[in-house]
Amino acid sequence: MRQVAELSVQGLLGADAGDAVLVRAGVPDEFLEHLHRCGLPVPGILAHPGLDPRSKFRPFGWSAEAIGLNRRHDRPAKHPAPETIERVNGRTLALEIELESAAGPATGRILRDSRALEEFLSSASPGSEWVVKAEHGNSGLANRRLRAGGLTEVDRRFVANAFAEDDGMLIEPWLDRERDWCVVFDVPFDAASLRIHETICTRDGALIGALFEAEGPAETPRSELADTARNVARRLDDEGYFGPACFDAFSWRGARGVELRRLADLNCRRSMSHAAHRAWRRLAPRQACYYRFFNRRKLDLPASLAALTAALGDRFYDRSRRRGILPVSPLGFGKLAFLFIAGDRRDVFELEAWFRERFET
Repeated sequence: MRQVAELSVQGLLGADAGDAVLVRAGVPDEFLEHLHRCGLPVPGILAHPGLDPRSKFRPFGWSAEAIGLNRRHDRPAKHPAPETIERVNGRTLALEIELESAAGPATGRILRDSRALEEFLSSASPGSEWVVKAEHGNSGLANRRLRAGGLTEVDRRFVANAFAEDDGMLIEPWLDRERDWCVVFDVPFDAASLRIHETICTRDGALIGALFEAEGPAETPRSELADTARNVARRLDDEGYFGPACFDAFSWRGARGVELRRLADLNCRRSMSHAAHRAWRRLAPRQACYYRFFNRRKLDLPASLAALTAALGDRFYDRSRRRGILPVSPLGFGKLAFLFIAGDRRDVFELEAWFRERFET
């Protein structure tokens, strides 16, 4: 998939100068020079599936492919058993943990075939909305929002593909989200590894960005989310998993007012914004930073980074002032990432609003 290949290049943002990053897409020299000028170290580039067997392998997350690549190293890294990796990354276990920990309104259920889904939707309250999630999804890429009553032809194709990959699918009520958070931690749990940042999503719940703030996100239920992280880590440890993990949480408006869903999606891997967070800590840790994705076809941008730098003018990232707009994807990619860096969240959103008004079609 092109999107996955292009996302691999985001690993460059979190690398140190002596590292090498395994990428699945071409990286223009112009882009590497741009990162260097802006203050980010430029690591070595390894074109997938090539690697340096003398290096220490540290994948974004463990999978069958990652385990195979790991074996090609002189000193393979330790990793959980393949069956453990599959189980802890499934919706079934995440639902079990949510029910056990009473971490919010766990009203989802696992369905085993398309007929069960059709029957569920036909008996659901008229006008109700639902979201289905494949047993093994990828940051919302295997989710779909549905309405009670039945499936459209497009819905049926999505569902058929999901069941072709797995024998289960989670369905849960669609909730009117107000704010979203990502909770990052290690297993076994280490309090020093815990961090929480706000995530920004579309109305349909698709991730479009992450917000990093020097003091952390304001008005965040940190104690509840930290307790959930400890409980989740304990269960993952019991399952035999070790390594990085993260989960999504959100507040939503229900009949009783604003409520908190503490465990919405669980991922036993690094967070999607892991590399960008490291870049922010290196570039401007005392500032706010909005890591934001755009579809290239919805932007009217110059063809080169030099021309885009000129078009941004004094809003281009200023290394001495530690603020501005920093492109962090080659401009030829289908999905482009940018860092908006400024004094606080209001300033970064104003910067992003100017960018959208200037370049969105």
